[in-house]
Amino acid sequence: MNQTTFHSPEVRVVEASAGSGKTYALAKRYVQLILNPALNLERVPIRNVLALTFTNKAAFEMKARILEFLKRIALRQLSKSEENDILKPIGLNSAQASLKAFNVMEGVIRHYNFFQVQTIDKFINAILSGCAFKIGLTANFKIKTNSGEYLRYSLDALIDRARQDKEILHMFERFLHHYLYLENRSGWFPKDDILTIITTLFDKNNTYGRGFKASSFTPEDVIKKKVSILGEIKSLRAILPQETHAGFIKALDKFLTKHTKGFDIDSISDYFARETVPVKKGTEASCDVDTLWTKIRTGLKKLCEEEAYSLFNPYVHMFLQVIDGFYALASKDDCLFLNELNKRAGLLFDEDHVTVEELYYRLATRFHHYLIDEFQDTSRLQWRNLEKMTEEALSTGGTLFYVGDRKQAIYGFRGGDVRLFDDIKKTFGSFNVVTDVLANNWRSQRRIVEFNNTVFSLDNLKRFIRQKESYEAEKNKKALVQFNDEDILEVNSTFQSAQQVPQIKNDGGYVHMECIDADKKEERDSLIREKLITLIGDLKKRFSYRDIAILTRGNKEIKEITSWLLQEDIPVESERTSDVTENSFIIELVAFLKFL
Repeated sequence: MNQTTFHSPEVRVVEASAGSGKTYALAKRYVQLILNPALNLERVPIRNVLALTFTNKAAFEMKARILEFLKRIALRQLSKSEENDILKPIGLNSAQASLKAFNVMEGVIRHYNFFQVQTIDKFINAILSGCAFKIGLTANFKIKTNSGEYLRYSLDALIDRARQDKEILHMFERFLHHYLYLENRSGWFPKDDILTIITTLFDKNNTYGRGFKASSFTPEDVIKKKVSILGEIKSLRAILPQETHAGFIKALDKFLTKHTKGFDIDSISDYFARETVPVKKGTEASCDVDTLWTKIRTGLKKLCEEEAYSLFNPYVHMFLQVIDGFYALASKDDCLFLNELNKRAGLLFDEDHVTVEELYYRLATRFHHYLIDEFQDTSRLQWRNLEKMTEEALSTGGTLFYVGDRKQAIYGFRGGDVRLFDDIKKTFGSFNVVTDVLANNWRSQRRIVEFNNTVFSLDNLKRFIRQKESYEAEKNKKALVQFNDEDILEVNSTFQSAQQVPQIKNDGGYVHMECIDADKKEERDSLIREKLITLIGDLKKRFSYRDIAILTRGNKEIKEITSWLLQEDIPVESERTSDVTENSFIIELVAFLKFL
């Protein structure tokens, strides 16, 4: 058991791998805070502690664990080791803790609304509810999830306005020029593409809380640069030496025949990714060829940058127009959308609409201690909405406790930034910063823990990276991901606490890996099916079907494997079998209704 010494103020960081008792650590910390006599909390101590999770399920689980702890402490049912782990660090014996736990339980019953264990989104919603008038809404605003419908309506309204507003009409004309000549698109329904990109921009705006700025590059600039590069490539073809790789010559001739006025960047030969002209071994290109080669590669690089920047210009202009109509419509309906909660809350702090003191007043409570779960998936925007409050708590003797596993950071697409894990240590470095590592694995069998320890050992990770780089070099390819020394250090930092210790009682488990080596998908699927069915048949002799789980890469594989098992009369539960539209009777009924 980890021994915890309480200091105030304190920032405590807990690295917790899978199965290491993360929920236990959070619940223990919460209980220690509200029972600790040295912290001098108010008469109802739960009102001063805020615990944040990512999901409702996690919040419910943590609440249940906290209440279980309090009940067992009150009834003096803790084991000796648990007393040493939970009570001894805060200076309480079993009798003292029992009395305090009874009082806390009484407070929970009488003031359950102060029992603040909730999701980050729910807490942000509470902030916005208390300060709704600051963002032009009433305190009874509604949370909606159908932002796409509002964006579509606002885009349609903007298109209608183009008939009377010449500026908007010119904006659409510039878009069509861009759409046809720069994107090389020719669809009859560009509005669908517009809506898709505007929806993407809306999501990014809400994820990172930042606006968009159109670049200075125009479609005309890009087209001129393409014409210039095309001329240089023609000149290069005329002076290439006979020793040039035949594959490059063939690709270049095909490219020049097909593209006479312009080209799409994807059609450029991969040979241009090389530093030097692709000539046969033992020969060298002339100085003129080398100079032109370097000039073309530099021009292509600049072209990629300019085209990437200019690609979204018309969409950014449209987005700014559409979003004005979107917010006007949302304000009229007195609603906010779930995916914009954090961004709108951030505006309250960024524009100094609300101080921490005023916020506490509107929340009817003042938090001194913060606990945050799954911190590796917290976004910069989410943290910005909590930072001032945690800083105020620390400056008045409070604490911050966050727990997570950097290896399990999977929400980067939603703005999650694993670097926050270490950045906050630096931000609050003037306070007492303590890092704990939960090294024991309480969940898994020994063989499984040892297997993971081997896979995620630093030596194995380094070997994998170097092996990949060596493979790419042998194939004469440029690696899609290149690791420098700084990257290696980051990998080491992320996985340095990955090694776990299994429990003596969990002395079992079995791990077997097998690589299916087949070039064609049909052959590979046939081999996998045969091995899978055989393996399940063998396992069925010792286990029931309900004890067997199959994990796949994606939903496509789930559908395929489910069909294999059903064909073999093996009962299976999956997303497909749970989908009512996949039920054979429903399919038959729908087909019959369509026929009628």
